[in-house]
Amino acid sequence: MQRKTMFAWQVVCALAITACSGTPQTTLSPTGVTAELTAVNADGSTVKVGAPRDLGPNNGETVGSLRPTLGFTNPPGRFVTVGFAYDLEIQNANGSVVYERTIGESGSSSTHGLEADLTYSDNFRWRARVRLGSQAGPWSEFATFRTLDRPAPPAPPPPTATATPSGQLPFPVPAACGPGDPGNRFACASAVAGLSAEWASCAAGRGVSCHRFTREVVYALSQSDPEWQLIQAGPGGHGCNCFGCGTSDGSYFREDTAVYGGNRVFDMIVGAGGPSPSVNWSPVPGPRAGDFPVSAQLCQ
Repeated sequence: MQRKTMFAWQVVCALAITACSGTPQTTLSPTGVTAELTAVNADGSTVKVGAPRDLGPNNGETVGSLRPTLGFTNPPGRFVTVGFAYDLEIQNANGSVVYERTIGESGSSSTHGLEADLTYSDNFRWRARVRLGSQAGPWSEFATFRTLDRPAPPAPPPPTATATPSGQLPFPVPAACGPGDPGNRFACASAVAGLSAEWASCAAGRGVSCHRFTREVVYALSQSDPEWQLIQAGPGGHGCNCFGCGTSDGSYFREDTAVYGGNRVFDMIVGAGGPSPSVNWSPVPGPRAGDFPVSAQLCQ
Protein backbone atom coordinates (compact mmCIF):
# COMPACT_ATOMS: atom_id res chain seq x y z
CA MET A 1 0.00 0.00 0.00
CA GLN A 2 2.78 2.36 0.86
CA ARG A 3 4.57 1.63 -2.45
CA LYS A 4 1.39 2.45 -4.48
CA THR A 5 0.98 5.76 -2.66
CA MET A 6 4.55 6.83 -3.37
CA PHE A 7 4.19 5.93 -7.06
CA ALA A 8 1.05 8.07 -7.36
CA TRP A 9 2.89 11.08 -5.92
CA GLN A 10 5.72 10.55 -8.39
CA VAL A 11 3.24 10.61 -11.28
CA VAL A 12 1.60 13.83 -10.02
CA CYS A 13 4.95 15.57 -9.66
CA ALA A 14 6.06 14.45 -13.10
CA LEU A 15 2.88 15.88 -14.63
CA ALA A 16 3.30 19.09 -12.67
CA ILE A 17 6.88 19.51 -13.85
CA THR A 18 5.83 18.91 -17.46
CA ALA A 19 3.06 21.50 -17.18
CA CYS A 20 5.31 24.07 -15.53
CA SER A 21 8.03 23.64 -18.09
CA GLY A 22 5.76 24.85 -21.04
CA THR A 23 5.98 28.44 -22.47
CA PRO A 24 3.07 30.62 -21.23
CA GLN A 25 0.70 31.89 -23.97
CA THR A 26 -0.77 35.36 -23.36
CA THR A 27 -2.26 38.13 -25.60
CA LEU A 28 0.82 40.21 -24.85
CA SER A 29 3.30 37.72 -26.35
CA PRO A 30 4.18 37.84 -30.11
CA THR A 31 2.31 34.59 -30.71
CA GLY A 32 -0.79 36.10 -29.15
CA VAL A 33 -1.11 38.98 -31.71
CA THR A 34 -2.43 38.33 -35.19
CA ALA A 35 -0.46 39.26 -38.29
CA GLU A 36 -3.17 41.80 -39.25
CA LEU A 37 -2.54 43.80 -36.09
CA THR A 38 1.24 43.86 -36.35
CA ALA A 39 1.82 44.31 -40.10
CA VAL A 40 2.10 47.74 -41.69
CA ASN A 41 -0.12 48.72 -44.62
CA ALA A 42 1.07 48.04 -48.13
CA ASP A 43 2.11 51.68 -48.59
CA GLY A 44 4.11 51.72 -45.36
CA SER A 45 1.47 53.48 -43.27
CA THR A 46 0.89 52.16 -39.78
CA VAL A 47 -2.67 53.06 -38.69
CA LYS A 48 -4.99 50.12 -39.38
CA VAL A 49 -7.71 52.07 -41.12
CA GLY A 50 -8.90 52.56 -44.68
CA ALA A 51 -8.33 55.65 -46.81
CA PRO A 52 -10.86 58.50 -47.02
CA ARG A 53 -13.26 58.13 -49.96
CA ASP A 54 -15.78 60.10 -52.02
CA LEU A 55 -13.39 63.03 -52.36
CA GLY A 56 -14.76 66.23 -53.85
CA PRO A 57 -14.19 68.28 -55.88
CA ASN A 58 -13.08 65.61 -58.33
CA ASN A 59 -13.01 64.52 -61.97
CA GLY A 60 -11.44 67.75 -63.18
CA GLU A 61 -14.43 69.92 -62.31
CA THR A 62 -13.91 73.68 -62.36
CA VAL A 63 -14.39 75.28 -58.95
CA GLY A 64 -15.79 78.79 -58.62
CA SER A 65 -13.31 80.05 -56.06
CA LEU A 66 -9.57 80.16 -55.45
CA ARG A 67 -10.38 78.78 -52.00
CA PRO A 68 -12.60 75.76 -52.69
CA THR A 69 -14.02 73.55 -49.94
CA LEU A 70 -12.62 70.00 -49.88
CA GLY A 71 -14.78 67.16 -48.58
CA PHE A 72 -14.68 63.37 -48.13
CA THR A 73 -16.26 60.43 -46.29
CA ASN A 74 -14.38 59.38 -43.16
CA PRO A 75 -13.16 55.74 -43.00
CA PRO A 76 -13.88 53.69 -39.83
CA GLY A 77 -11.01 52.19 -37.78
CA ARG A 78 -10.68 48.42 -38.09
CA PHE A 79 -10.11 47.56 -34.43
CA VAL A 80 -10.91 50.66 -32.37
CA THR A 81 -13.43 53.46 -32.56
CA VAL A 82 -11.61 56.76 -32.13
CA GLY A 83 -11.78 60.22 -33.61
CA PHE A 84 -9.06 60.66 -36.21
CA ALA A 85 -7.34 63.72 -37.61
CA TYR A 86 -6.82 64.00 -41.37
CA ASP A 87 -3.88 65.15 -43.46
CA LEU A 88 -4.83 67.06 -46.61
CA GLU A 89 -2.42 67.71 -49.48
CA ILE A 90 -2.90 69.64 -52.72
CA GLN A 91 -0.43 69.41 -55.61
CA ASN A 92 -0.19 71.49 -58.76
CA ALA A 93 0.18 70.09 -62.27
CA ASN A 94 3.95 69.72 -61.73
CA GLY A 95 3.46 67.57 -58.64
CA SER A 96 4.64 70.24 -56.23
CA VAL A 97 2.76 70.44 -52.93
CA VAL A 98 1.11 73.87 -52.78
CA TYR A 99 -1.16 73.42 -49.76
CA GLU A 100 -1.11 71.20 -46.64
CA ARG A 101 -3.32 71.09 -43.59
CA THR A 102 -4.23 68.67 -40.78
CA ILE A 103 -7.88 68.90 -39.72
CA GLY A 104 -10.11 67.27 -37.12
CA GLU A 105 -12.88 64.77 -37.78
CA SER A 106 -16.56 65.67 -37.67
CA GLY A 107 -19.26 63.02 -37.88
CA SER A 108 -19.12 60.58 -40.78
CA SER A 109 -17.61 63.09 -43.21
CA SER A 110 -15.14 65.95 -43.08
CA THR A 111 -14.78 69.25 -44.94
CA HIS A 112 -12.17 71.97 -45.12
CA GLY A 113 -12.32 75.39 -46.73
CA LEU A 114 -8.90 76.44 -48.00
CA GLU A 115 -7.24 79.20 -46.00
CA ALA A 116 -5.05 80.51 -48.84
CA ASP A 117 -5.67 81.29 -52.51
CA LEU A 118 -4.72 78.91 -55.28
CA THR A 119 -3.80 80.31 -58.70
CA TYR A 120 -6.22 81.07 -61.52
CA SER A 121 -6.72 78.71 -64.50
CA ASP A 122 -4.63 75.86 -63.06
CA ASN A 123 -5.13 72.12 -62.66
CA PHE A 124 -4.72 70.60 -59.19
CA ARG A 125 -4.97 67.21 -57.54
CA TRP A 126 -5.49 66.46 -53.88
CA ARG A 127 -5.66 63.56 -51.44
CA ALA A 128 -6.33 62.81 -47.78
CA ARG A 129 -5.31 60.28 -45.12
CA VAL A 130 -6.01 59.43 -41.49
CA ARG A 131 -3.66 60.64 -38.79
CA LEU A 132 -3.51 59.27 -35.25
CA GLY A 133 -0.78 61.05 -33.31
CA SER A 134 2.52 60.36 -35.04
CA GLN A 135 1.11 57.55 -37.15
CA ALA A 136 -0.76 57.84 -40.46
CA GLY A 137 -3.06 55.69 -42.54
CA PRO A 138 -2.87 55.11 -46.30
CA TRP A 139 -3.39 58.01 -48.70
CA SER A 140 -6.59 58.14 -50.69
CA GLU A 141 -6.56 58.13 -54.47
CA PHE A 142 -5.98 61.58 -55.97
CA ALA A 143 -9.00 63.73 -56.81
CA THR A 144 -8.63 66.43 -59.49
CA PHE A 145 -10.10 69.88 -60.08
CA ARG A 146 -9.38 73.11 -61.93
CA THR A 147 -9.61 76.69 -60.73
CA LEU A 148 -11.66 79.31 -62.53
CA ASP A 149 -10.19 81.61 -65.18
CA ARG A 150 -8.96 85.05 -64.20
CA PRO A 151 -11.81 87.58 -64.64
CA ALA A 152 -11.40 90.07 -67.47
CA PRO A 153 -10.51 93.57 -66.27
CA PRO A 154 -13.47 95.94 -66.21
CA ALA A 155 -13.88 98.12 -69.29
CA PRO A 156 -13.11 101.80 -68.75
CA PRO A 157 -16.27 103.86 -68.36
CA PRO A 158 -17.31 105.82 -71.44
CA PRO A 159 -17.27 109.62 -71.37
CA THR A 160 -20.43 110.92 -69.75
CA ALA A 161 -22.10 114.20 -69.01
CA THR A 162 -21.03 114.05 -65.39
CA ALA A 163 -19.77 117.07 -63.57
CA THR A 164 -16.13 118.05 -63.68
CA PRO A 165 -14.80 117.17 -60.19
CA SER A 166 -14.85 120.13 -57.82
CA GLY A 167 -15.26 122.63 -60.66
CA GLN A 168 -11.77 121.91 -61.98
CA LEU A 169 -10.57 120.77 -65.37
CA PRO A 170 -9.95 117.02 -65.47
CA PHE A 171 -6.46 117.79 -66.80
CA PRO A 172 -3.78 120.45 -66.20
CA VAL A 173 -4.31 123.80 -67.90
CA PRO A 174 -2.13 123.65 -71.04
CA ALA A 175 0.75 126.15 -71.24
CA ALA A 176 -0.66 127.26 -74.62
CA CYS A 177 -3.64 128.71 -72.75
CA GLY A 178 -1.55 131.25 -70.85
CA PRO A 179 -1.58 134.99 -71.62
CA GLY A 180 -1.66 135.79 -75.32
CA ASP A 181 -3.31 137.58 -78.22
CA PRO A 182 -7.10 137.04 -77.97
CA GLY A 183 -7.33 136.89 -81.75
CA ASN A 184 -4.99 133.92 -81.99
CA ARG A 185 -5.85 131.27 -79.37
CA PHE A 186 -6.00 128.36 -81.80
CA ALA A 187 -3.02 126.72 -80.04
CA CYS A 188 -4.93 126.73 -76.74
CA ALA A 189 -8.04 125.18 -78.30
CA SER A 190 -5.89 122.51 -80.00
CA ALA A 191 -4.06 121.72 -76.77
CA VAL A 192 -7.32 121.29 -74.86
CA ALA A 193 -8.67 119.07 -77.66
CA GLY A 194 -5.65 116.79 -77.20
CA LEU A 195 -6.53 116.28 -73.53
CA SER A 196 -10.32 116.42 -73.47
CA ALA A 197 -12.65 113.44 -73.50
CA GLU A 198 -15.40 115.89 -74.47
CA TRP A 199 -13.59 116.70 -77.72
CA ALA A 200 -13.44 113.01 -78.60
CA SER A 201 -17.21 112.82 -78.16
CA CYS A 202 -17.69 116.10 -80.09
CA ALA A 203 -15.63 114.73 -82.97
CA ALA A 204 -18.03 111.76 -83.05
CA GLY A 205 -20.90 114.18 -83.76
CA ARG A 206 -22.34 114.83 -80.30
CA GLY A 207 -23.27 118.51 -80.19
CA VAL A 208 -23.58 118.83 -76.42
CA SER A 209 -20.01 117.56 -76.08
CA CYS A 210 -18.87 120.30 -78.45
CA HIS A 211 -20.41 122.81 -76.05
CA ARG A 212 -18.83 121.13 -73.02
CA PHE A 213 -15.47 121.29 -74.84
CA THR A 214 -16.04 125.01 -75.48
CA ARG A 215 -16.54 125.53 -71.75
CA GLU A 216 -13.24 123.76 -71.06
CA VAL A 217 -11.35 126.03 -73.49
CA VAL A 218 -12.90 129.21 -72.06
CA TYR A 219 -12.23 128.04 -68.51
CA ALA A 220 -8.58 127.29 -69.36
CA LEU A 221 -8.14 130.76 -70.92
CA SER A 222 -9.83 132.49 -67.98
CA GLN A 223 -7.27 131.07 -65.52
CA SER A 224 -4.72 133.60 -66.80
CA ASP A 225 -7.13 136.25 -68.13
CA PRO A 226 -10.60 136.67 -66.57
CA GLU A 227 -11.74 138.73 -69.60
CA TRP A 228 -12.57 135.41 -71.30
CA GLN A 229 -16.26 134.53 -70.84
CA LEU A 230 -19.09 132.43 -72.23
CA ILE A 231 -22.09 133.85 -74.09
CA GLN A 232 -25.54 133.22 -72.69
CA ALA A 233 -28.00 133.04 -75.59
CA GLY A 234 -31.10 135.18 -75.68
CA PRO A 235 -34.55 133.56 -75.98
CA GLY A 236 -35.35 132.00 -79.35
CA GLY A 237 -31.79 131.44 -80.56
CA HIS A 238 -29.98 128.14 -80.78
CA GLY A 239 -28.07 127.24 -77.65
CA CYS A 240 -26.81 124.47 -75.38
CA ASN A 241 -26.50 123.68 -71.72
CA CYS A 242 -24.49 120.91 -70.07
CA PHE A 243 -27.02 118.25 -71.03
CA GLY A 244 -28.31 119.11 -74.48
CA CYS A 245 -28.85 121.65 -77.26
CA GLY A 246 -31.96 123.30 -78.68
CA THR A 247 -33.90 126.54 -78.82
CA SER A 248 -32.81 128.76 -75.97
CA ASP A 249 -35.30 129.86 -73.34
CA GLY A 250 -32.81 132.45 -72.15
CA SER A 251 -30.82 130.03 -70.00
CA TYR A 252 -28.83 128.34 -72.79
CA PHE A 253 -25.36 129.28 -74.06
CA ARG A 254 -23.91 129.71 -77.51
CA GLU A 255 -22.71 126.28 -78.60
CA ASP A 256 -19.11 126.92 -79.58
CA THR A 257 -18.21 130.57 -79.13
CA ALA A 258 -16.31 132.61 -76.51
CA VAL A 259 -16.26 136.34 -75.86
CA TYR A 260 -13.31 138.47 -74.79
CA GLY A 261 -13.74 141.80 -73.04
CA GLY A 262 -17.51 141.63 -73.45
CA ASN A 263 -17.57 142.34 -77.21
CA ARG A 264 -14.97 140.32 -79.14
CA VAL A 265 -16.52 136.99 -80.11
CA PHE A 266 -14.59 133.99 -81.45
CA ASP A 267 -15.83 130.74 -82.96
CA MET A 268 -13.67 127.74 -82.00
CA ILE A 269 -15.31 124.80 -83.84
CA VAL A 270 -16.17 124.37 -87.51
CA GLY A 271 -19.12 122.02 -87.98
CA ALA A 272 -20.07 121.66 -84.30
CA GLY A 273 -22.73 118.96 -83.91
CA GLY A 274 -21.97 117.57 -87.37
CA PRO A 275 -20.17 114.38 -88.40
CA SER A 276 -16.66 115.85 -88.89
CA PRO A 277 -16.07 118.93 -86.70
CA SER A 278 -12.64 120.54 -86.47
CA VAL A 279 -10.90 122.93 -84.07
CA ASN A 280 -11.01 126.54 -85.27
CA TRP A 281 -10.30 130.06 -84.06
CA SER A 282 -11.87 132.88 -86.01
CA PRO A 283 -13.64 136.13 -85.09
CA VAL A 284 -17.39 136.40 -85.65
CA PRO A 285 -19.83 139.33 -85.22
CA GLY A 286 -20.32 140.57 -81.66
CA PRO A 287 -23.01 139.31 -79.27
CA ARG A 288 -26.49 139.10 -80.80
CA ALA A 289 -29.50 140.87 -79.40
CA GLY A 290 -30.45 139.28 -76.11
CA ASP A 291 -27.03 137.67 -75.61
CA PHE A 292 -24.80 138.65 -72.71
CA PRO A 293 -21.42 137.52 -71.37
CA VAL A 294 -21.16 135.32 -68.26
CA SER A 295 -18.17 134.04 -66.32
CA ALA A 296 -16.48 130.85 -67.49
CA GLN A 297 -18.24 127.83 -66.00
CA LEU A 298 -17.52 124.15 -66.25
CA CYS A 299 -20.40 121.70 -66.30
CA GLN A 300 -21.09 120.56 -62.75
